[in-house]
Amino acid sequence: MPSPAVYRSPRSSAIAATVMLAVSGAVSLVSLGTSVNLYGEVGTFTTDVDLRLVDGSAVLDAYALHGNVGTLQVVTLVVSTVTFITWFHRVRVNAEILDPHGHRLRRGFAIGAWFLPIANVWIPRQIAGDIWQAGARPDGSGVRPRLPQTLLTLWWGALLGAPALERIGTVYTNSAEYPDTYQQGVAWLIASDLVMVAAAVLAVLVVRRLTATQEQRFAEGATAAYGVHGGTVWG
Repeated sequence: MPSPAVYRSPRSSAIAATVMLAVSGAVSLVSLGTSVNLYGEVGTFTTDVDLRLVDGSAVLDAYALHGNVGTLQVVTLVVSTVTFITWFHRVRVNAEILDPHGHRLRRGFAIGAWFLPIANVWIPRQIAGDIWQAGARPDGSGVRPRLPQTLLTLWWGALLGAPALERIGTVYTNSAEYPDTYQQGVAWLIASDLVMVAAAVLAVLVVRRLTATQEQRFAEGATAAYGVHGGTVWG
């Protein structure tokens, strides 16, 4: 039997998640720059050159820089994921107070679902949707209107799309023997970086929106219950 849900402000975890998502997005922008540079350097060779015989220092430098930034990108992604999931669990617990019967999965899945193979493609999005809907104000009869979830859908699509594009690009670049094929792979990596930046921006918007909604709703509850005004809401 899970313990009763207790409201705690998600603001501190939201700030940590927002900062790390911004850092991750910035590193993805740098990665985008190195991908574009690598694409250009490879394009200086004719299409019939065997890449295994290439000895161009500019290409090798571009490749090394791209790899180093890729490593940094992975590190920042891991840290931002940890801070995001910490925030995600906090708002899931809070949402249970706002709407105790509006959640299809137990609160522990707000953490565990991200690590379930295959199921992590849709379960975290489902949980996010329940949290989002819990922020709806009930009408006089207690019915909660359906809230648009366009922002969640865009964020989730970008989050799934970026690694898929990266995987395609990696397959191309790893198997390429000639510059034109390698360039095709790098083009997919450029697309992946662009979508990754979009995913980071959208994730920040999701964090801010849900945090603001919960703080607003609990501030309203405090006002109604005790006749006091809540603190400033993070908009």
